[in-house]
Amino acid sequence: MGLVYLFAFVVGLGILGLQAAMGGKGGGDDVGGQGDAAGKPLAVDDAIGKGVGGSFDFVAFFLSLRFWIFASLGFGMSGSLLHFLALATPLVVFALAVASGLGAGLFASLAFRYVMRSSVSTTADVTQATGTVGRVLVPVGKQKTGQIRVVLQGQSVDLIAKTDGEDIARGEQVIVEEIDGNTARVSKSPTELL
Repeated sequence: MGLVYLFAFVVGLGILGLQAAMGGKGGGDDVGGQGDAAGKPLAVDDAIGKGVGGSFDFVAFFLSLRFWIFASLGFGMSGSLLHFLALATPLVVFALAVASGLGAGLFASLAFRYVMRSSVSTTADVTQATGTVGRVLVPVGKQKTGQIRVVLQGQSVDLIAKTDGEDIARGEQVIVEEIDGNTARVSKSPTELL
């Protein structure tokens, strides 16, 4: 039975190492976790394990590749250690190895799903900065490029800024007139907005 534990450990470690070497490409394509039966992407809530009816999808959870990789690692590692160090009878070793494997698989799958849910998309789109008020960080002039900070979707975003008007000193407020690529064309904020 010791060879079974070692085999499970080597296979799990090998697949995990292969995914790490490949940069994690394809690791999120768990069965049932990222699309529906027709292959269409699901909504964010569905991608974290909730089916169409809103209940947790246990079948898809246990068909997840991530679950089986970590279950194999947990089963193999605990079984190998307990078996080769002769710390328990073969039946107890097997029971503990199965429990460790299931626990490791469940923990890893739930942890990855939680991380995916909490970091869905927090980047702000700079094209939404048009019309917002910002503060000058590096002075902006007609012949010199500066830097401004605006708040988009609750995040502070720094942008390279240019102006067609008079020089704008550090700390002054500006209005973003347009965004050209990653450069904002700004003008001095009217006194009414101050």
